[in-house]
Amino acid sequence: MMSFIKDLLLHFSIILFLGFMYNFVYMQKLRINYHLVFIISTYITLFVTVIFPIQFVDGSQYDLRFLPVFISFFYISPNVCLGLIGFLTLLSSLIGGSVLMTILNYGIVFLSFMLLKKAFRNGDIFKRISLAFSIYLIITSTRAALLLTQQNTEQLPYLLVFSVVAFLALVLVIYIIEMTNFQLKAMSELHKAEKFSAISQLAASVAHEIRNPITTIKGFMQVLKGEENLTSSQNMYIEISLQELDRTQTIINNFLSLARPNSHQFGEINLSLVLHEITEFMRPYSHYSNIEIINEIEQGLTIKADPHEFRQVIVNLVKNGIEAMPKGGIFYIKAIKDLKGVRISLQDEGIGMDQTQLKRIGNPDYSTKEKGTGLGLMISYDIIQRMKGEMVVESELGKGTTFTLLLPIPTSRALLVGIFVSLWCVFY
Repeated sequence: MMSFIKDLLLHFSIILFLGFMYNFVYMQKLRINYHLVFIISTYITLFVTVIFPIQFVDGSQYDLRFLPVFISFFYISPNVCLGLIGFLTLLSSLIGGSVLMTILNYGIVFLSFMLLKKAFRNGDIFKRISLAFSIYLIITSTRAALLLTQQNTEQLPYLLVFSVVAFLALVLVIYIIEMTNFQLKAMSELHKAEKFSAISQLAASVAHEIRNPITTIKGFMQVLKGEENLTSSQNMYIEISLQELDRTQTIINNFLSLARPNSHQFGEINLSLVLHEITEFMRPYSHYSNIEIINEIEQGLTIKADPHEFRQVIVNLVKNGIEAMPKGGIFYIKAIKDLKGVRISLQDEGIGMDQTQLKRIGNPDYSTKEKGTGLGLMISYDIIQRMKGEMVVESELGKGTTFTLLLPIPTSRALLVGIFVSLWCVFY
């Protein structure tokens, strides 16, 4: 019994090594290939658990080989998991295990993982732990059934203890990895927040001072433009100067939007009507660029937002989409209501972005446009976050970009009161 507990605790520590390695390699700012180091860690963990199994009372052996396979599939990639299963098959052949049974068992496990992949990726930490529990419960049940068919009931208490400890080890590794990912995301958000704060302070102190002389210069340039004795070249220079002054004015207005105090007029707005109005407003600009706007907007959609800010977001995204299609094409505006709220999709057929560009959009110092500042998207992200919504970007080079806005539906107090009264009548 003592030997069994000792081996079990050793394997428990070996599995926890995976979680601590994940935390170490991703949180430390070292010049290493984080992904490769963690993959090597899963191979080491698998090797140790298989070579030094846990001895049961009748000489049979169990190990925790399933756990590195689980972690590699859901937290690295299915391809790495396949490589780990291949390595496991090789180890089984070297230690005299059944290669055929290993391939059969883990082939079924891999297919099961593929079926659960989407649910696991889309779930929160509690749903992920629940899925892990369900999978391990099935494994434990099959092992217990096998012992019962062999009338080997004395091993059942050992199997129960082994399964509980194994599941706890898996839960702790999942928790450590999830908390590490949460910390990394929080650090990234904090870094962005610091940029927002710096830009806001800069905007508050500088924008007003720059705006006044620009207004004066623009006024004098417009006066000069009206002179009759100017040459065509001089008129062209004045026109270019005015365009650049307008662009500078737009940048300053964006800075002021970031520095403006949060006195937002939030209220319920007719989203369907607003999107139709914006479509008609942007249609002349799209026709000028040889682009057709097609909208598929569900009627009766409402959201809670500042109407001016929300229009600013949509107009900015539509304008960006149109400018991303220099050869023309179709721009789609779609809006529907689903179980999570209102979903607005803005899709272009433009030049698209690669993964590196996708990670940088929304930063104040980055833009895919030649004369862009990145402030427009940065402000859009800020507005959507204040609306308790989410902006998701999907893009592929040469095929276009889709901005998806996920916005909550306003809850009416009258509806809540009605539901409460109905429930009261039913139960009382």
